[in-house]
Amino acid sequence: MKSRSELSVMRGTLHTPFWRAAYQSLPETVRQRYLAHIERAERWELALDAASDGMSRAKCALARLFNTPAGPRSAH
Repeated sequence: MKSRSELSVMRGTLHTPFWRAAYQSLPETVRQRYLAHIERAERWELALDAASDGMSRAKCALARLFNTPAGPRSAH
């Protein structure tokens, strides 16, 4: 029978395969203890990814607004 923490993970608490695998790699005796930490780490990772994507989109929008070239500048 699955433990409460395993059912929580299976219900979609952990969304990324990396963090699901990290949770599953822990010994069963400590999984519940570290589940909250793993969930928090995953939320941080997803938030940082979203922030990075948002900054990249904002940079591209500003570049289009000011019509700047996208490539690297020449030193000459």
